[in-house]
Amino acid sequence: MLHVPLDERSYDVHIGHFDAEEVADKIAAAVGKPSAVAVLVDEHVVLVSPRLPALLAALGRRLPRVQSFRLPRGEAAKNLTAVERSCEWLAQAGYDRGSVVIGIGGGAATDHAGFVAAVYLRGVAYALCPTTLLAAVDASVGGKTGVDIPSGKNLVGAFHQPRGVVADLGFLETLPEREAAAGMAEVVKAGLIGDAALFTKLESLGRSAFASAELTSAVAAAVKVKIGVVSEDERESGRRAVLNFGHTVGHAIETASHYQLLHGEAVSLGMVAALRLGEARGVTAPGLASRTQALLDRLGLPVDVKPHLTRETLAHVEVDKKRRGGAVHFVFVPRPGEAVLCDLPLDEVKEQVAAAF
Repeated sequence: MLHVPLDERSYDVHIGHFDAEEVADKIAAAVGKPSAVAVLVDEHVVLVSPRLPALLAALGRRLPRVQSFRLPRGEAAKNLTAVERSCEWLAQAGYDRGSVVIGIGGGAATDHAGFVAAVYLRGVAYALCPTTLLAAVDASVGGKTGVDIPSGKNLVGAFHQPRGVVADLGFLETLPEREAAAGMAEVVKAGLIGDAALFTKLESLGRSAFASAELTSAVAAAVKVKIGVVSEDERESGRRAVLNFGHTVGHAIETASHYQLLHGEAVSLGMVAALRLGEARGVTAPGLASRTQALLDRLGLPVDVKPHLTRETLAHVEVDKKRRGGAVHFVFVPRPGEAVLCDLPLDEVKEQVAAAF
């Protein structure tokens, strides 16, 4: 159990292998006494996870009027049309301001659930049960919720902290290998920006990092890095932007791929690009880009950036949500465990990233 200490609302993140009763107990304790409970669940989890029926039943025994609503799988849930459908269902079912939303699924589903909770009736409480590695280490923690629009990823959203997060790693047993690898990109990112020991351990483990015993400690270490940053800067007014390492170019690549690339795959490419740019500018220690590229490759992630640096990709850098005027907050990693923010002109970022490859 890890505690997220915030000024407005603190909460706990539970990580481990739990049975349905344990998960339901932790969620019920986090949400208190709601008037009703709306479970927004990724339809893929409904179809493939043998753990879900027992969890829904356990929640129903502890909380009032538990009903569930299926979300489209993956990125299809991260748009305003899908949000409107969920809000309309909540309204038609009579959910009031005393209600609680529980999001169950991957990063898209937890982002969707958090954003719906932020805007429905101007804000209701919510809790999350992430079912993918990406969601467990990143999307479910920190209170950043949002959806995509055609111009770019996560351009519409809100800061809205959950009442609690329960990451039952048993859900990962049905996770496809590609999605598991995509989640590991965020673990590597956490090591690079805030935990040198984690990065070094991942280098020594390679694919054995996916083993159950190793994975729990790796997820916990990554979440600790995020908690440390978020607790200093809840609304991304400064330091929190380091969590976007690899995301400026990564989000552009992901959007230009029309979401054929998974988020973690795009972040993998974005981290390689950021490290190459950092080395070219003399900010990043020589050799770190190659070390990281080798690690990401061993974990099953894409590392060849050049084919993705199309005109469309570079155009999407211009609509990055971290942009301020003609500049963007760009994150560099001088060495594992350290991250620095630099305001760079957009044209310079695009030119130098292209030149680095």
